[in-house]
Amino acid sequence: MGCWITSLSPTIQGDKPNTNIILNNQLYFNKGRIYLIPRNTLTDNYTIPLGINKSKYDTRPSWLHDIGCKYHQVIIVELPLEVVYEKYLIFKLDKILCKDIPSEYLRIEPISFKDNNNLFYSSMRDTGNIPSNIYRLYYLGVNLNIGWLFSGKECINKYKIYSNILYTK
Repeated sequence: MGCWITSLSPTIQGDKPNTNIILNNQLYFNKGRIYLIPRNTLTDNYTIPLGINKSKYDTRPSWLHDIGCKYHQVIIVELPLEVVYEKYLIFKLDKILCKDIPSEYLRIEPISFKDNNNLFYSSMRDTGNIPSNIYRLYYLGVNLNIGWLFSGKECINKYKIYSNILYTK
């Protein structure tokens, strides 16, 4: 099992309807790896039919999955977990925030359709607050995503992930 290291980030309205920009860096730890969702990532939260609250559940898993879907890549922090806790986390009241991690400690790694969907499943389960019937339903939905075939043509530039908006839609 993995765990979310950072607290859920606030968002602001994106430039298109039903989109949000993430204000804080997000970190997810799974199978010995630390995944980064950088601040300034634009997302639509869960891609589900209109009329359903796309923000009802913890949205961090959708953000991580959206990056993998758009780029067929993920951002890995190449530091030990202890170093991340010591140097890059801020503990503020009941929140855990993450400072910008320098690009020399980041690696952009390809991810397959199957691995991205499995990461999505694990990250939903590991929030601890999404009902199992919901994350299983969402997992089924992402496995039917034919949009994957038409994405992945852009690459993530690790040197610009904090200064530019990382578009996932």
